[in-house]
Amino acid sequence: MEGVLPEGTELVEARFSGGPLLTLLLDREDGPVDHEFCSRVASVVAPAVEAEGYDGPIEVSSPGIERPLTRPEHFRRFVGHQAKVRIGEPLDGRRNFTGVIERASEDAFILKLSEGAEVELPFGSVTRANLKEDIYK
Repeated sequence: MEGVLPEGTELVEARFSGGPLLTLLLDREDGPVDHEFCSRVASVVAPAVEAEGYDGPIEVSSPGIERPLTRPEHFRRFVGHQAKVRIGEPLDGRRNFTGVIERASEDAFILKLSEGAEVELPFGSVTRANLKEDIYK
């Protein structure tokens, strides 16, 4: 599907939301992810997914303020930002962590927790991660 997206557009996440609704979260390098952009992308994506056998509804949207972090490059891009992370297997009895992304390597990232401790989490252990921006700063 990424082959049909306009140049400079990133597919952040594709998921089924509420039954057959396919939601595509997109970001772009050269402008806002506004209604016009989403409509344009939907018109080129719909035929591509229909060709793959999907004929349900499609929603194209911006990743929003609590953008999902789905790839290692997202963690590298958002070093210094706060994130909320859930891992599959507990680490020291915890699965949920909130903190600032300190740094990211090829295999893992360091999260500085609000209580001051740092935790290293391998990308393979993450089941969900989102930016956690404070819009009231």
